[in-house]
Amino acid sequence: PSRGLGDVYKRQKGKLGCILLAITLTLIGTWNYVGARDDNVEYAFKLQANYKNSYTDIRYRQTKKADNPWKVNMTYSAEGKGTKAVYWLNVPGLFCTSERVSNTHTVKQGSGPHYYKAWKGAAQQYVSMGAENNNNTSKTYNVSGYWDEETW
Repeated sequence: PSRGLGDVYKRQKGKLGCILLAITLTLIGTWNYVGARDDNVEYAFKLQANYKNSYTDIRYRQTKKADNPWKVNMTYSAEGKGTKAVYWLNVPGLFCTSERVSNTHTVKQGSGPHYYKAWKGAAQQYVSMGAENNNNTSKTYNVSGYWDEETW
């Protein structure tokens, strides 16, 4: 049977509606990333044994300025109250490679938020926060807290 021009229009209109809906949902989903601010992004992972590295999920650092600080606040460590871990900012690469884009900083559990400068290589990049235990041990420990890739 022959289809009229109206049937073709209705099919295309439905596809267009789906495309517009997908675009709208994408824009709404990225709304939180429009402006930089001091956020408290939760993190939780295991500090691995023997100085092996652990990483947060990635976030986009939109700033061009290295002096826009990143933040870490280690609120819990299964190793004990007041224990320490080493943190840094990292740019994940392909094939399991990565590049450190800040100095490393030793942070004491329960000491509140700490703000640190990043290097130029962190500008307008997807970054994660890396961490390792501050001493060589054969044990792993759960740690958690808050971080932010840029704070203003």
